[in-house]
Amino acid sequence: MALQEGTQFYIRQMRTMRAVWKDFGVVVYDTKNKSRDDKSAKVYSGAIVELQWESSKWNSATRKLVNQSYVHFVRLQEAAAGPNGAQADVLVKCSRHFRAILHECVLELKKIATATDGDAEADRESYVYQCELFSMMELIWHLCEILYLEVLPVGCLIQQLLEWVRWHSTPYEQLQHDIISAPCPEEHEHFWHLVYKLILQGSIREARDVLRLHSFAHNSPKVFESMDELLAKMPMMYSSGMASKAELLRSWQEWRGECCRRRDRGDFMLVPELQLLCQVLCGEEDALLDKSIVESCDEWYELMVGQLLFTSPLVLSTDYDVVATAEKCLGVFDAGGGAVRDKILLSALQGDIMNLITLCSASISNWWFVAHLTTIFHHSGILLASQLEYGFKLSEFLILEYASSIMSHPSLWPIALDYLSYCPTQGRHYQSMYVERIPLTSERKAIKVLRACNQYQLKEEAKTVCRVMAMRAYRSGRLGVALSWSLRSKDAAFAASLAEKYFDSYQSLGEFMDLDLLDHLGSAMLLSNKLAFLGKYREFHRLYGNGEFVAAGQLLVQLLVSNIVPMKFWMTILTDALPLLELESQVFNTEQTYALAHFLRQLSPIASQSLDHAAAEQDTSSQDGNNNKVSLLWLALVRNLSRAMLEAAPSL
Repeated sequence: MALQEGTQFYIRQMRTMRAVWKDFGVVVYDTKNKSRDDKSAKVYSGAIVELQWESSKWNSATRKLVNQSYVHFVRLQEAAAGPNGAQADVLVKCSRHFRAILHECVLELKKIATATDGDAEADRESYVYQCELFSMMELIWHLCEILYLEVLPVGCLIQQLLEWVRWHSTPYEQLQHDIISAPCPEEHEHFWHLVYKLILQGSIREARDVLRLHSFAHNSPKVFESMDELLAKMPMMYSSGMASKAELLRSWQEWRGECCRRRDRGDFMLVPELQLLCQVLCGEEDALLDKSIVESCDEWYELMVGQLLFTSPLVLSTDYDVVATAEKCLGVFDAGGGAVRDKILLSALQGDIMNLITLCSASISNWWFVAHLTTIFHHSGILLASQLEYGFKLSEFLILEYASSIMSHPSLWPIALDYLSYCPTQGRHYQSMYVERIPLTSERKAIKVLRACNQYQLKEEAKTVCRVMAMRAYRSGRLGVALSWSLRSKDAAFAASLAEKYFDSYQSLGEFMDLDLLDHLGSAMLLSNKLAFLGKYREFHRLYGNGEFVAAGQLLVQLLVSNIVPMKFWMTILTDALPLLELESQVFNTEQTYALAHFLRQLSPIASQSLDHAAAEQDTSSQDGNNNKVSLLWLALVRNLSRAMLEAAPSL
């Protein structure tokens, strides 16, 4: 969690600290009572501290890392789910994509750190720290890719390790430029350091170019020509074109024999630095641990790979020479394996996958690295025996942790939900918990959350989202929005209540709100009787407005006969029939007129009783209005019945 300096001091001064979990954070407060068991302890005034999960790490570079790696993670999962699973070439390709994303993130963090103003020193230091962290992650990932994923022929491991060292070592181009620009290049203090560095990194051509800058290369050309010839003949395994290990070994032994003969002959005695270089080419341990050689290396693993190049060029990743050389070089650099990075690299070289993942999980401040690296290990079959005691597979557990870490970000939670969908044991449970805790700050976000619920078949959570938004809209007086959300949740009880509120609003205002919603209810009307009544009643008004009086009258009678109209709305429905009864053209036939009279007869005694009980609360004009309305309805019904009978008489 991110704590400001003042907050950290305050928490240290708390005598009894208690906490309450909130959305993606925790509220910490101090109590007067020191006893944990005393639930009646009171809170000090103003002693509430709100803590949130670390958010400063999320910047443009890291968000880009999350989004880009998510695409390749999904592709890897899809390939693994195919009939042939994730093949070795697919895993290597995916690993390189992840590593390229890491490298791009490092470059962007460097750019941001350089562009940060001097006033924001804390921000700049944060970017520098993140840059170092992601550089370390790239270094470790690259080594794991070489050791565990690459399928390398004999003799190619050392070339891959050399490429690893060259890729992650300090660039030497500027130093080379300074040496070339010097009046006397060999007098530059780092001339021989650069030569040794290039030799240990296997950059033979570049080393030869630097050696040609030495003045002795022109004044005493024989010595330098002899060294140049040895370097030119040095067999490079990736270009030897030989198929068998025996042929590769014979070629290397012949070249080393020539180096030893020239060393013993004293060809390089005039130039001690060349003599030391020849001893390195011969693979002498004392020469490889010489102070000049060690000082030319920035890191211990540069020295390790250089020693392997000249002592065990055909080394395999499983050979003991790799671990022994690594431990020896750690000792030379006085690192002793104490640094976390060095421990991780040593675990990778030792083939101790579980220790590697454990160290990375404990030391790297985000779960991105271990989650994605372990996923690749899982699909490669390396982690077949990594079933944890409590049932999760290691890869799933780390994916759960990574998804949890990005869930709190306001724009990354959809990615987190998708990561959880690839966790068969606990993923759905985590999805359910997180969806319920996503702050629904706007309708747009709520729709996005609802879409995610539908995608992952979280039906109950989708209903919860809709109910929350419906209630929020209802409390703010937006009945149309509330009804729309209740229809999404298929909440029949709340939809029925809203339909009743709609009709109450119509009775008070004399017109409907949100006509577009009511005109397009469709099959949603079947959710409840009251909603069906509201939709059909709106259809009645539309037919009446279009002059389709016969159809409007039939629909009105059907509403009453179907018993979906609440009794308190009967008078409104019958009142709407009054204009149709007074039309010159016949709208209601005899049967329909009897049906209207039946409902009016049922309503009249109830209305009379209500008027008697409410006489003290209603004025005389209101009572007279209701009585007049009933009288007019009876009169209109009698007239319409007589007309209907006369029209039906000729057919009798």
